[in-house]
Amino acid sequence: MTYQCHDTKEKIMEVARVLFSDHGFEGTSVRDIAKAADVNVASVNYHFSNKENLLTEIMRSGYEECSHTVKSIYERNNSLEETLVELFQYFTERSHNLVSMFKIKLSTQHSHHFVAEGSKDQLLGPPGGVVIAAAIRNELGPDVTEEDVVWALRCLFTHVVHQSLMYNCCMKQGTSFQFTDTDIEKSIRRLTRIVLQDLRKK
Repeated sequence: MTYQCHDTKEKIMEVARVLFSDHGFEGTSVRDIAKAADVNVASVNYHFSNKENLLTEIMRSGYEECSHTVKSIYERNNSLEETLVELFQYFTERSHNLVSMFKIKLSTQHSHHFVAEGSKDQLLGPPGGVVIAAAIRNELGPDVTEEDVVWALRCLFTHVVHQSLMYNCCMKQGTSFQFTDTDIEKSIRRLTRIVLQDLRKK
């Protein structure tokens, strides 16, 4: 595999992300990462000190990139529904990154360090959670409870992520269980309206 990274630190992170995803955190050594990144072990240690810090930086970087993306999408659309649809498109375009990040989180006991050190946005849940929560409040008004906001956030974000993962793994045309991206976008729009309608009734 060829890595198109000009910065040494960035290249090490990209290589490590792939190796952690393919072989697990415990199954990947610093030496493996250095070899795949075509750098020496000292270079990895210089930038990250140890493998745990490297993992934390990978998770933090991915989280922050997605959070910034959600913020820019919402600022451009000023609509919860449109933001979630565009977020699905964003995840779909970066399907390999999304899959690898989930594989890392599911296969290692070390990702809790990242969560424990998280910001307010991270503690709320998904990347961009504060932005999506604010969008929900804007749709529902000041009387919506925090419990309902968190429920709606988790329900909608989970649906978008699940649909993105499933679409890229087994729903594309050419498989036995076919869905188009248009079908999924319709389902995201429909669920968003159902969730908001349910909360408006309360």
